[in-house]
Amino acid sequence: MSSPERRRVVIAGGTGALGRALAQRLSTSCDVTVVGTRASGEGAWKADLLSIAEAEVALAGAQVVVFLARTSGPRARLFQGSADDVDLLLADSVSRAVRLTKPQRVVFFPCGEQDEREACLRASGVPLSVLSGGGDDPVSQLEQLVLAADVETRRLPAYKGGASEPAEWSGPSTVLSVQRFAPKAGWSAKQTARGYFEWLSSDVPGLSTVLGAEAIEVKFGGVSVLRLRHVPGQSDDDVDVLEVRDGALVSEGATGAFEFRLLREPKVLMTTLRGFVPAMPWLVYRGSQALMHARSMRRFGEFLAS
Repeated sequence: MSSPERRRVVIAGGTGALGRALAQRLSTSCDVTVVGTRASGEGAWKADLLSIAEAEVALAGAQVVVFLARTSGPRARLFQGSADDVDLLLADSVSRAVRLTKPQRVVFFPCGEQDEREACLRASGVPLSVLSGGGDDPVSQLEQLVLAADVETRRLPAYKGGASEPAEWSGPSTVLSVQRFAPKAGWSAKQTARGYFEWLSSDVPGLSTVLGAEAIEVKFGGVSVLRLRHVPGQSDDDVDVLEVRDGALVSEGATGAFEFRLLREPKVLMTTLRGFVPAMPWLVYRGSQALMHARSMRRFGEFLAS
C-alpha cells in the first residue's frame, strides 16, 4: 500500500521556541517550512512578513498555515510605534496572502481573549482553527489542530510558558516606523498616500512635493531630499507601496519602503516605513530627522481626524 500524502505546512513566524518545537513535532508526518526574518537552515524560508509580496511567496503551496508571528525582538535599529500594531500588520499580511494562495485552513494561537488579529485572519475567508489558552502543552494542541480533518476551536487554560529573552539589534542602521490612524472616509490607499505628501508640503515650511502618476519627489529648500515610486503589482485600493529610491536624506544604495495600508478588520489605516537607512550620521538622525518624522505622522493623524 502507498503511504498517505504528506501535508505541506508553513509556520509563519516559526523561529521562536514554540514554532521550532512544533516544526520538529510535525516533521515526522508533514513537509514543514518555517518562515521568519531570522529563519535559516534546512526547511526555513527567510522573509519579512510585513511585506505582503514576501508573505505571498512564502505561503504559496501550503495546505495548512500556522500563524505564530509576533514581535519578540527588535526589527530595526530604531523603532517608532507599537509592537501590537506590528503584530497586527503581520496578521494582515498573512490574511491577504492566504486569500490568494488558498490553503485548506489557517491555525492560530492568539494572545488573550481580545486579540484583534483573529478577526483580521478571519477576514481572509480561509477556514480558521483557533487554540485559545494553550494549556500545559500547546505544541501538542497545535499539532492536533494541524492534523485534524476539520476546523476546530479549542479553549484551554492559559499557557504558562516563559517569555523569550529579548534580542539585541545587530543589523544595519535601519528604521521601522509603524503608525495607526483612523482612515479618511472614501479615500483609497493611493489617495491617502498622495494626501499625505500634499499635506506634508503645507505643514513643513520650506518643503515642497512633486506628485507624478508613478513617482513622488520631496524637496527642501529646492534640494531633492526624497524620491519615491509606486511599486508595480503591489498596490491596489487597500495598499499603496512606495519604494524609497534616493535623495539627500537616503543612504546611497539603500532602498526602503513607505506603505499605506487600509485594513479590513479592524478598519484602520496603517503606515509603515521599513528598511529605511538615513544618510545622516546616526546620532544626528536620531536628534533631527527621526523626531521630525514622528511629529509629522502624529500631525497627519490629527489631519485625518479633522
